Amino acid sequence: MQLPVFNRLTIKSKLIIVVLFVSFSSILIIAYLGWQMGKRSLTQSVSNQLTSVRAAKSDEIKTYLQTLRNHVKTLCEDRMVIAAMVDLHQGFRELNEKSIPPQWEQSLQNYYEKEFFPKISDKGSGELRFNNYRPVSLAAKYLQHYYIAANSHPSEQKAQLLDASDGSAYSRFHAQYQPLFQNLVQSMGCDNLLLIDYKTGDIIYSVRKEPDYGTNLNTGPYRTSQLGKLVETVRQTFDPGAIQTTDFEAYRPVYGSQMAFIAGPIYDGSKLVGILAVRLSVAEINRIMTNNQSWVSHGLGKSGEAYLVGSDYRMRSPSRFALQDKLNKIQPLETEAIKRALAGETGTDILKDYRGISVLTAYAPLKIGDLKWAILAQMDTAEVLAPVNNLQLWLLSASTILIVMFTFLSIIVAYFVNRPIAAIKKGIQQLQAGNYETTVNINADDEFGEIGRAFNAMVISLGEKLGEIDQKNRENEALMLNIVPFTIAQRLKQGELLIADHVKHVTILYARVVGIAELSQRLPASEIIQLLTRLFHEFDQAAERFGLERKSTIDTDYMVICGLTIPRLDHVKRTVDFGVEMLNILHRMELGQNLALGLRIGIHTGSVTAGVIGTKKFGYNVWGESVYLVMRLYTQAELNSIVMTRAAYEWVADSYTLVQYRPMHIDIIGEVDTWILVAATRVSMSKVDLVQSSFAKVQPIADTVAELFYQRLFELSPSLRPLFKGNMADQQRKLMSTLAIAVEGLRKPAAVIKVVQELGKRHADYGVKAEYYDVVGEALLWTLEQGLKEAFTPQVRRAWEEAYNFLSEIMKDAAAQVEHQNIGV
Repeated sequence: MQLPVFNRLTIKSKLIIVVLFVSFSSILIIAYLGWQMGKRSLTQSVSNQLTSVRAAKSDEIKTYLQTLRNHVKTLCEDRMVIAAMVDLHQGFRELNEKSIPPQWEQSLQNYYEKEFFPKISDKGSGELRFNNYRPVSLAAKYLQHYYIAANSHPSEQKAQLLDASDGSAYSRFHAQYQPLFQNLVQSMGCDNLLLIDYKTGDIIYSVRKEPDYGTNLNTGPYRTSQLGKLVETVRQTFDPGAIQTTDFEAYRPVYGSQMAFIAGPIYDGSKLVGILAVRLSVAEINRIMTNNQSWVSHGLGKSGEAYLVGSDYRMRSPSRFALQDKLNKIQPLETEAIKRALAGETGTDILKDYRGISVLTAYAPLKIGDLKWAILAQMDTAEVLAPVNNLQLWLLSASTILIVMFTFLSIIVAYFVNRPIAAIKKGIQQLQAGNYETTVNINADDEFGEIGRAFNAMVISLGEKLGEIDQKNRENEALMLNIVPFTIAQRLKQGELLIADHVKHVTILYARVVGIAELSQRLPASEIIQLLTRLFHEFDQAAERFGLERKSTIDTDYMVICGLTIPRLDHVKRTVDFGVEMLNILHRMELGQNLALGLRIGIHTGSVTAGVIGTKKFGYNVWGESVYLVMRLYTQAELNSIVMTRAAYEWVADSYTLVQYRPMHIDIIGEVDTWILVAATRVSMSKVDLVQSSFAKVQPIADTVAELFYQRLFELSPSLRPLFKGNMADQQRKLMSTLAIAVEGLRKPAAVIKVVQELGKRHADYGVKAEYYDVVGEALLWTLEQGLKEAFTPQVRRAWEEAYNFLSEIMKDAAAQVEHQNIGV
């Protein structure tokens, strides 16, 4: 059988592959068999453990409920219970002959509306009305008034009242039997005990005094509750010892909590005297099922649990995860395991649980009297199989180590066998990759040695030839890049003969260096050339940083375009930033005393047509209305300023401070609206708010603030003192007035810019230098800190710094224009 891929491999690779295949296959088979056996054994062991837990919990629940049923059966025959039923029934009938004061009705209504209804308002639907819950009989009103509404004990402790002190026979009997029944309920682990008139359905006694106390289960508000249905069942099967049970349901008198009832007939000999009902809460069942949440100590690990589910598919004991996550409600759980258990099946299996997680579960039905429940014990499959997975990881780790060892040994053997061939192969690969200085080192006198020496000689000769070719190519490419952009050069190299592009979105900057003619009268031509070379070199470097392409111009003009051959989304902003940098470059240049240059800059964004024109002598030219417009735009700009059209302004209006300039008339095109760049920043409105609100706090102490400012200014720079020759009081008032105008104008910079520019020009005439502005700013911030104290927060300081820098830059630019005019540019 032919294996083309395998045949193309080297001997070394084939040897390594064979060793790895044999070792890895054998180790994988052994690991898989071990994992399967371990999984089967461990699953069976955990299944037995879960079955044991399920059986133990099932026995405990059955024992608990059966014991309660036996207790109820015994109590129904107990002489004390019979006597209590007879006595309390007699007292209850006497209460029906009592008169009820009208204010008791209001007292009961206040209890229901202020205490009971708020606690059950979220337990069901429908409007809660007192008329639907009010006790009807005189006895019920009497008992609920004294033992509930007028009972001073809290809601959960109403049972502490033994005697209502009303002088009635009922209260006398109640005081006699209440302590006995309280102890009885506590010892049985029940929630409540009730005595019911089997004929009328009246609840004549309840250990816990709750809203069902005294009500009638035939006609009252709880006639359809599980207790009402249970009493009706006992009436129909009133045989002595016939104990009936209800499942857990929400019982409204205990605020909708889940409750169940066990009830039986009370006989005095052969005479039926009443019905005894015991109420069960889920607390004891929860204790049995959760063992106070000590899951690990009962063999259920980190994810195991045991729980009960009723025939309505709702939990009868809380889930471990519901307890941990403090969940108050669990939706009906219709998992496969629960369905099987409720259908009467018993077994263990790996299934999805109510969380959607794979678990190993042991399930079985649980039938106690009329109750049909399901009991389940389960553990997450991931935890069950964790030891097997750890074993698998260990086997894989050991396998990896063995494979590495075998691989290392096979590599050593293959190395010595294949070393000469590998050396020559590597040399050829290096040569193919363009490394023409590579050599092979084969220390042998056989044929491989001769091949190696011949290979080295060939590489040396080839390298020399290719070096000469590369040098010529570099020279030609450098020459071409001086004529056309890089992308155009690549297109030409690929053989594209006709290159003509229409570019819709570019930004063009056209500038003229002003003052060359004046310098020519003072400096020799060689120095002028050196100066322009240095200036344009810095312009070119900055243009490259900002991603702009320079185009050929005449005279001392300078034109760059952004987005021509390389599309850029921010082409307008890049161009404006470059224009600002051009002014900075010009300002940084040291030309000597009484020598200066200036710039007039215009910016426009639009579409252009570009292409390569010529064959032997060619160039990459651009033309169109946008080029025509921008070449005339700069002519009407002020010295050392940047003027731009509306098309460019709308792209960067939010990033810079610009004011509308005068309209410019351009032949063919007509009137063009223009804007002039005032500052390369904008002060955000949030910081303007901080500046204005903080300045309002110092205005009431303006005189003190102004005096502190000048004191601090002269401390920082005593050399500034001679600049202030007038009355300092007047100077201080001017300072605060100027500050007020500047601060107010921050919200609308266009309205205050002219004022700030004129202020900068006047200060230039006074002899104020650019470096003085830093000292003034430091003095101003210090003065504000003294005046505002704790209100001068870091946020306020940063806002003032940004505002001052914004205004001072405008003043310095205006002063620089005065300086250039004085020199004669």
